[in-house]
Amino acid sequence: MSPPVTSPPAPSIGQAIEVSTPGRDEVLAAVLPPALELTAAFALSSDDPLAGATLYWETVRRIVEEALRDADPSRAIAELLFGLSALAAILLDELAASTGRDRGEVLTTLQRTYLAG
Repeated sequence: MSPPVTSPPAPSIGQAIEVSTPGRDEVLAAVLPPALELTAAFALSSDDPLAGATLYWETVRRIVEEALRDADPSRAIAELLFGLSALAAILLDELAASTGRDRGEVLTTLQRTYLAG
């Protein structure tokens, strides 16, 4: 006769629960490639506006379609957005460091230049 199947005991209040979560580098390695691909396509679009814009939108369409075909499309789209946000933060830090400004100053300048018209 087989032993009965039992669940592990529930942790008591205050007891640490060991959870395996990926580290920062592992998360970034998973979400940055599509973000970098989109950024590269965008950068190429500024070199040749007509051909570049076509490349950029084809890249956007392909990456979004891949995310939507994922087993969990909501998670895949969230990872894509997270990757783009992470890349933006990395590039913002690099820009701030190279100009000797803080992030707030750089963001203000970007908003004035590109959003305030």
